[in-house]
Amino acid sequence: MSASREKKTRQTEAANGPTPREQKRQQEAQEARRRKLLYTVVGLVCVVLAVGVIFWNSGIMPRTMPAVTINGKNYTAVDVQYYFNSTRTAVLNQYYSQIGITPFDNSTSTKDQVYNSETGETWYEKLMEQALETMTTNMALADKAQAEGFTMTQETRDGLNNALEELETAWVGTPYSSRDAYLRATYGPYISYDRFVELLNRDLLASDYGQSVKESFTYTDEDYEAYYQENADDLDTYTISQFTFRASVDTTDEEGNTIEMTDEEKADALAQAQEDVKAVAEELQERLEAGEDPQTLADAYADQLSSSNVSELVTGSSLNSQYSDWAKDSARKAGDVTLVDVSASSTSAYCYVVLFEDRQRDDNNTADVRHILIRAEVSDGAEAPTEEQYAAAQKEAEDLLAQWKAGEATEESFVELAKEYSDDSSVSGNEGLFSGISASSGYAKPFLEWALDDHQPGETGIVRNDSNQGFHIMYYVGSGEPGWKLTAGDALREESYSSWEEEIAVGYEAVSRFGLNFISG
Repeated sequence: MSASREKKTRQTEAANGPTPREQKRQQEAQEARRRKLLYTVVGLVCVVLAVGVIFWNSGIMPRTMPAVTINGKNYTAVDVQYYFNSTRTAVLNQYYSQIGITPFDNSTSTKDQVYNSETGETWYEKLMEQALETMTTNMALADKAQAEGFTMTQETRDGLNNALEELETAWVGTPYSSRDAYLRATYGPYISYDRFVELLNRDLLASDYGQSVKESFTYTDEDYEAYYQENADDLDTYTISQFTFRASVDTTDEEGNTIEMTDEEKADALAQAQEDVKAVAEELQERLEAGEDPQTLADAYADQLSSSNVSELVTGSSLNSQYSDWAKDSARKAGDVTLVDVSASSTSAYCYVVLFEDRQRDDNNTADVRHILIRAEVSDGAEAPTEEQYAAAQKEAEDLLAQWKAGEATEESFVELAKEYSDDSSVSGNEGLFSGISASSGYAKPFLEWALDDHQPGETGIVRNDSNQGFHIMYYVGSGEPGWKLTAGDALREESYSSWEEEIAVGYEAVSRFGLNFISG
């Protein structure tokens, strides 16, 4: 073929498109390029995922990514987790101290536990709401305090330093290997000691500042009386005898093994237990209505009662909510008795038998006292000290009191003695001071009776207290406002403070950010 003919043939093929052979070759090349691109992309994705896992597990994201924004400032998941865990612990302690049970299973995520069955709200959502409220309020208070140049009180600083010193050894004897491991288990897996101290300082500053503002509010006698007339039900003191029966379902056998039961079986077992308990409660109710002595009955039914409080003085605001409306009814008279059933959980319930004895306004002055607690030693394996051990503790208390009297014998020197020798752990924060003690205060009877007796400021004494297994060295500081007026003042200041707090917290709303996803429940 001549050169001109070959050229003409190529021109014809170009005009007609590639030959089948050329098309196949081009398709194979294109497929190869696609495979190479796919492998490259997959490889890059794997690298990105691997880096992401390392990045996620390192804690960099929880420590750096904003979880909430408050008043234009970002806070990380570390900060929010600190407040969430603190709130969760506070709620657990509150429920347990009031009704003896926990509101949710602390070994399971609160994200999986329902708080409100009607709305479907989980415990996680409820606790998070409370945690963010506390966080925003504290941010507003701390900012306001700093803007005004307010500084933490020396008493609070001393308490903080003592708490941090105790933290250095608090982890000893626990499953945790160090102070920092203990902190992470308590406040979140990514919190550092330095950040914990920063948050704690800020919270204490906010608390100190808020308290100083609250104490600055003052009221006239007319204000107090008007408040009493509107809130007499809550301010009056009630004398109540409460007998508590508990119905429960055994969920473990004698060896501690779990007894497998369906929900229906638990319900049936609890219903039967409630029926048995109620029969005994109704019997006690009849005997009270017949006028039998409450203390005698408390002793007679001691083995069947969960607890009993005979002729206890309680302010209206502190009455058991299960029967408070009944007690506050204006028709209530001495000798009235009621019985109340309360379901606590799927495996326990309570039955209260309540005797109404009296109601009055507490016009007696309250008392302020300081104390030094000297506990008696208890032998290994024993539940209580022997009389010889009590005698040794009493001798120690007498010697300390004599030492104080031989010195300056002032309130200041008593405080110093309390800091050095008292077995009451709260002395570091309150210097042994208890204020506003009234007949309805929940102190041990010997302590309460001494405090409310007729004393002069500076008078001292020694009181035995078996519930604390030791002796109190008492120092009478002085008297205060009557019980009802003290309570009214606290309530009035709380109302004034709440309004003030709302004003300064304007703009301090927690706006959720991506980092909130790192919070564990």
